[in-house]
Amino acid sequence: MDELKPDLSAYMPEGWTGKYPPCQIQVNPDGEMSSQGRPMIHPTIIKLIYDSVRLEDGHYVVTIDGQTCELEVADTFHVVRQVDFAGEGATLTISDASREALDPATLSLSDNGIVYCQIKGGTFPARFSRAAYYQLAEKIVEKGEGFALELGGKSWPLAAA
Repeated sequence: MDELKPDLSAYMPEGWTGKYPPCQIQVNPDGEMSSQGRPMIHPTIIKLIYDSVRLEDGHYVVTIDGQTCELEVADTFHVVRQVDFAGEGATLTISDASREALDPATLSLSDNGIVYCQIKGGTFPARFSRAAYYQLAEKIVEKGEGFALELGGKSWPLAAA
């Protein structure tokens, strides 16, 4: 017998153009999640969302128990919280508490000075928090008409985002 799944179409706001109904979860530019204007603080729920999110056609979607919905993300879902330099590389601490090596070739800089990189094997973009930006800025130099990260004896240009 097929398990009945709820029809989520009733939860789509008027004018919603997304492929999936909204999750009613917002993610602000700092990577903080909220629902109905209230911060989400339950660590198990937050971990479930981090573990379930994927990027589909430029939209952040979550699938749990066969139901898919779309997150309302102001900029990027993941945020780089901290940058630690060691040896010739840098390790990033991401908003989901994971740590990974920075791939300097993926760095980019927006017109308004926000730094981004690719994380999770290039699966997701991540925005650098203000604190992480200042940590990274210690290794950024002006190069020609742009900027570059100098790391491990190499220079990595920050592409336009």
